[in-house]
Amino acid sequence: MKLAATLLLFLSSCLAVQAQQKSEEALVNKILQCMASQDDSVYASLFPKFATLWSKVLAYQDTTTIGNRRIASLRSNMRSVQQFDPEFNNAIINDFKFIHKKGIDSGLHWRDILVARYELEKAPLPRELIGFEKIVPYRLRGYIFVQDLLTRKIYCLAVKDVHGFNNQWYGGRIVNLLEAETIEEYYEKLAVEQKVLKDVLIAQLYAMMDTGEHTNDSTATATAKQNQPANPLKIDVPEDEEKKQTATEVIERKLYTGLFDNEIKMELYIRSLKGKCPQPVCGWDALYKFQDMEDYIVLDVTRGEGGKLVLTEEDVGVMEITIQGEKVTGEWTSFKDKTSVDVVMTEKKEVKNRKLFMLDDILEGGMNFGDDD
Repeated sequence: MKLAATLLLFLSSCLAVQAQQKSEEALVNKILQCMASQDDSVYASLFPKFATLWSKVLAYQDTTTIGNRRIASLRSNMRSVQQFDPEFNNAIINDFKFIHKKGIDSGLHWRDILVARYELEKAPLPRELIGFEKIVPYRLRGYIFVQDLLTRKIYCLAVKDVHGFNNQWYGGRIVNLLEAETIEEYYEKLAVEQKVLKDVLIAQLYAMMDTGEHTNDSTATATAKQNQPANPLKIDVPEDEEKKQTATEVIERKLYTGLFDNEIKMELYIRSLKGKCPQPVCGWDALYKFQDMEDYIVLDVTRGEGGKLVLTEEDVGVMEITIQGEKVTGEWTSFKDKTSVDVVMTEKKEVKNRKLFMLDDILEGGMNFGDDD
């Protein structure tokens, strides 16, 4: 009884308190209190203010050339910091409202939830936020599992942008909710949910054509998005910049594992993209990771001579590969000293849904939770 009393959230209302939380656990509990009482104003106060973050960016001093270069990169990208403040990023509160309604529609009783557990992991740094690690040393994301005491069902909430600095904890953007007892089950259901949403969009497009309605893809897409959950890993792109991006469709995903320089384990993930060109494949995107690295690195991909793919890591090196069936062979060359090493890999046939979602979302501007092999 005592344990239940300790774990059960006090869900009367979110009282006005300081935004800073002393621990991850306190932040998780405060997020759920706000969800239960549907208090988006207090929820918004949990996030760091842009003015606070930006003052730290401007005041930061580093003693190394690399450190100064990284913070200079962040100073030239103000929007990447603004995305964490609800005053600049309306999607934070929109997600809050959407997930709250999704919970009700799913039969979840927000005022009768019990924290089952939560799992937060380090969030790797995307290219747009290089230098942010100097200001916010702890960047986490993960999953919060809650139990509905009335139905005994377990639900999983995906959360990102949990930030720790100055011995305080901020943020915790809830971006999706599904009935699931494990992380693996969450991703299995997420795969089904996204397939259903895609089928709905296609059906809407055909229905509009059958009825003779004059519309376009963007109209149908906007209609479908009203019922679409937030991408649990995506970093928000300003609307004017998003319109500039060419729409593409992923038609193939391949994960390769093997050796770099005959001794260092590595992974390479490549997606083939369909676009407006007459060929079946109009482009590719890719990322790789070596065994001594924590984060995946996004690569620029172009087609080289003789059907080779040229994968470039900015300011570091370039890798030219040939794909023959399940085998990948090639050579990686350093920009700095022109040293070249061999690369040999084989396609990995069985890849879990969770990992595919993680890899996709890194490429699409999100941040990875980590491996789950």
